[in-house]
Amino acid sequence: MKNLCIRQYNILNISLFFTNFQWVCISQEKGLDIDKTKNILNNLKIEIEKNRSAFSNYNMVRMREAIRYLTKEKLEIFIKIPFLLHINSPEFPGFMDSRVSPHGIWNFENSGFYKVAVKTKIFPKSIIETAGVNSPAILGLYHIGSLGTFTQSMGSDFDYWIIIDKKKFSKKRYKSLEQKLNALVRYSREEYHQKVTFFVMDQKEIKHNSYAPFKDEETLTAPKIFLKEEFYRTYLMIAGKIPAWSVLPGLEDSQIKEETGMSMDGITSQILSMYDDLIDLGLIKFIPMEDILKGLLWHICKSRSDPVKAVIKATMIFSYGYSGLGSQVLLCELIKKGYSKAGIDDYDADPYKSLFDRILEFQETQDSKGINLIKNAIFFRLCGYPDVKMPNKNTPKHRLLEKYIRSWNLNKNQVGKLLSYSTWSEPEKLLLEKTFVNQLFQMYNHVIQKTNKIKSVVDRKQEKRNWKLLKNKTRERLRENPNKIAECSTYLRRRNIINLNIIKKSNSWELTIQTKSGQRINQLYKHLNLSGILGWVFENQLYQRHGATITLNTDLRMFGAIDNPIDMDELYMAFQPLKPLSDDSYEKEASVAKIMILLLYDKNSIKAAEFLISNTWGELFLYTIDFTKKVQREEQYNLIARLILKYSDQDSKFFIYQFSHTRDPKIVYQVKKAYNDLINLKNDEMIIKKKPYLDKL
Repeated sequence: MKNLCIRQYNILNISLFFTNFQWVCISQEKGLDIDKTKNILNNLKIEIEKNRSAFSNYNMVRMREAIRYLTKEKLEIFIKIPFLLHINSPEFPGFMDSRVSPHGIWNFENSGFYKVAVKTKIFPKSIIETAGVNSPAILGLYHIGSLGTFTQSMGSDFDYWIIIDKKKFSKKRYKSLEQKLNALVRYSREEYHQKVTFFVMDQKEIKHNSYAPFKDEETLTAPKIFLKEEFYRTYLMIAGKIPAWSVLPGLEDSQIKEETGMSMDGITSQILSMYDDLIDLGLIKFIPMEDILKGLLWHICKSRSDPVKAVIKATMIFSYGYSGLGSQVLLCELIKKGYSKAGIDDYDADPYKSLFDRILEFQETQDSKGINLIKNAIFFRLCGYPDVKMPNKNTPKHRLLEKYIRSWNLNKNQVGKLLSYSTWSEPEKLLLEKTFVNQLFQMYNHVIQKTNKIKSVVDRKQEKRNWKLLKNKTRERLRENPNKIAECSTYLRRRNIINLNIIKKSNSWELTIQTKSGQRINQLYKHLNLSGILGWVFENQLYQRHGATITLNTDLRMFGAIDNPIDMDELYMAFQPLKPLSDDSYEKEASVAKIMILLLYDKNSIKAAEFLISNTWGELFLYTIDFTKKVQREEQYNLIARLILKYSDQDSKFFIYQFSHTRDPKIVYQVKKAYNDLINLKNDEMIIKKKPYLDKL
């Protein structure tokens, strides 16, 4: 074995012109001559050029699909965002008055988005002509997620990955970039009603699957490998450098490895030295077991916002570890193989088509009992769950759904039942969602039973906190308690409700709502207790105070700390924020945060006390005390105080409200006095118990 040094060429963009020579040492087996080495490098260049052309074709097809489903307003902000990231002008949103440059995208002037902005004249000529940036802050800008896929809808978010080089950022420059991004998020929301999220990551760190924020430790409960796999599977190239993965030979391409005698890392380095418009974001060589575990827990937690999406993605993750089909090609690699074949209006080009086929095959071979559940999930996903309706005709999405309907032998009644989802009763919708969540939990249990690796993963110092957060969030999601306020369906949670009317019946309370679209749902929810209705509204965030009203249809009034009656909005605000503002809340066991005591009167006597209790994990519980006429006032105070003492913690806050004809000004004092007496009695008992030890001292 000896080393042979030869000249190699630096290729710019997509042309194979010989420019800046650089010396590269290549290991030479006995008998390997310079001409053969040149041929190997030339073949590699040809392969990369072919892959670049295929990727360009695929990105164009996906971009066309994205534009197809965007309204004129959404398309305008979609075009604007890259340009606003590139420029920094006081005339436009995102301007930062800073000496350090927080803007600019690498080679943006040669991007399609720049050319479209010029053509459509969204920006004035003066800005277009001065758009050059000497030291751009952003190496690459990519959209990840549903845009350009079957799952895109009118409400799809814009989720961008922004890749930077941390070494070129001072703390001040990074802060300016964050402020610029926050300004663009506000602008998109306020002017275009579009939710936009930016994820800023360092190139070297993401290459090694680290998603740490700037100068901070990584705190990530999502499965890292599957985040990268989803990125490669769904991303749209917006501007900047092309991820090298997209043009590399497939991981299973042994011929190129044999010809070059290099590993994939070596091939990647070789290619990066040839092209300056590529960026290395890392390869996915295998799926660690901990990421399968973490992925299942992650989607159990995410199932609250969309159980259909959660069960589809979790089944994909589960299939990697337990398919029984041997080593499976990663979905992103499978999709990359089809880049060159992607055509306009071709449903086979959609990333979700490969995902659907993968989980259908897995379910059919490994767990045929659950196949119908997966088919239902795919049907709903293609039909825009939870607002289920047939896709527009003559679209790839519609043609794929028709294909599935035929292959699954669904009759007209079955299809009609699924399409009528919006008219299902609330219990029917909840039953379906519970079935999806149970499927998620069964997959997780299966993994735990089949592997003993979970403990070693949790014990790793850098992962210990992340696992604790994720496990506690899962506990909160799955915890069942007869006193826990129930969830509503995803469909109902997505309604824009403008009026909630609580009506008193003879032995119960009922909730009727009206949505902004004019839909009225009578007797939506029933409960024996008023606080049961209020808790259900608060828990499911059905009341949006700036655009809705909540009224009590009864002769009695609600009183707080003053003589004047209060409205339901004050009770709502007493619990805010109900849900945790950050994952930090899940570092510790849940503790009681707030207790609302609602005293219900019958004429001048208290007939019941209802307790709504929230904890630091965002859960809400209901407890009640019903008083008979024989129970004296003093005893009522004591019973109320005992329940407060039983559930309260040191930092708990409690609020007392009265539901009556007139306010009783002494009741709050009497309840607090009874509570303090119990506290003092408890402290005295503790002192007495400790006294023998003090005597010994």
